Amino acid sequence: MIIAFTLLWAVLTAPAVTDGTSTMEKHRQATAVQDLTGQLTYTNISKSGRKQTRTLRQHILRTDEGEYTYNLLLEFISPQDVAGTSTLTLQHEQKDDEQWLYLPALRMSKRISPSKKSDRFMGTEITYEDLSGYLSEPIDDYKYTLMVEEAVNGRPAYKLEALPRQGVRTQYGKRHLWIDKATHLMAKTLFYDHKGKLLKTYQATDIRPIGSGGHYRAHQIKMENVQTGNTTVVQYKDFAINEGVEAAIFSTTWMETR
Repeated sequence: MIIAFTLLWAVLTAPAVTDGTSTMEKHRQATAVQDLTGQLTYTNISKSGRKQTRTLRQHILRTDEGEYTYNLLLEFISPQDVAGTSTLTLQHEQKDDEQWLYLPALRMSKRISPSKKSDRFMGTEITYEDLSGYLSEPIDDYKYTLMVEEAVNGRPAYKLEALPRQGVRTQYGKRHLWIDKATHLMAKTLFYDHKGKLLKTYQATDIRPIGSGGHYRAHQIKMENVQTGNTTVVQYKDFAINEGVEAAIFSTTWMETR
C-alpha cells in the first residue's frame, strides 16, 4: 500500500511532460491577440558599419479564417523619402498568404509572389516569409523536436528543432528555436539554409508585460545575417493589445486611396 501510494504521489507531483509540438502550441497561444498596434523603428547595419533607420506603425487584426490567422499592415512614417510606403500581409488558413507592397510614387500596390517570399523586406534582414511567421507560427508545416532546456540571456528556455514537412515551400532547411519558459515567447532562433549552413540569427530581448491582460512582448529584436555580415535591429514602443483596430485598413484599396 505504501509503495502504491508513493508511486501515485510521484505521478501526481511530477513536472508536466512537454514535447516540441505542445511547446509551440503554447507559443502560439501566448502570442495570440484579437488586435495589436504599435510603433517600431528598425536600423539596418551593413557589414561596413553603415546605418539606415526607418520608423513604422504596425496594425494587426485576427481574421475569421482561423484561430491563428491575422492581417498585418506596416506603414512607413519616416524618413520622408519612404513615408506612405506600406506592406500588407493577409494570412489564410487553407492557401498561401497574400502580401502586397504599396509605393506612393506609383500610387499602386504590387503583389509579392510566393516565389519572392525569401526577398528582404525594404532592405532589412527580415524576409516576407519572416513577416508571416511573426504573425503566427505555421505549426502544421513543421515537425518539432524538443532538444534540451537551455537559458537565453539568463532566462530558462526550451530549445527545439523545426524541420519543414514535405512539400512546404520555405527558404530555410531547418530552424533551431528557443522558447522562453516563463512567457512562451520566441527568445532566439537560428535559421539554416538548405545546405545546412547557418544563415541568420534572431534574438529577442527586453521582454515586458503589455497592459493588464497577461500579454508579454519583446521590445527589441535583432536579426543578423551571418553569411553577409548585415544586421537589422528593431525597437518597439507604444504597444496596444485588444483595444480595437478597423478592419477596413487591411486592403489594397485603403493603401491606395487614403
